[in-house]
Amino acid sequence: MQLVRIKETRLMCTYNLSINDSVMESIRPAFASEEALSRWMQEQMEQLMLQYVADLKAKERRKVSLSSRLRGIASAPKDFDYKQELANRNDL
Repeated sequence: MQLVRIKETRLMCTYNLSINDSVMESIRPAFASEEALSRWMQEQMEQLMLQYVADLKAKERRKVSLSSRLRGIASAPKDFDYKQELANRNDL
């Protein structure tokens, strides 16, 4: 991994990616230059990665939430009526 300093304030990792030639040839005409294409590809990859991280965090929150709910069930009083509780929730 190579680090490249951009505008003296931001470090960026550089990766080599292999993309099918026919895919690249079909997209190239949509961009004014190779630099514009590279910039767009970088933006798309960053957005994809940010969405991936957000999805991972949401998945982790769901796990915690489920765990909390299960603990609540385990600590319910012995005579607690689960069916009645669900019916009451559905009535709201």
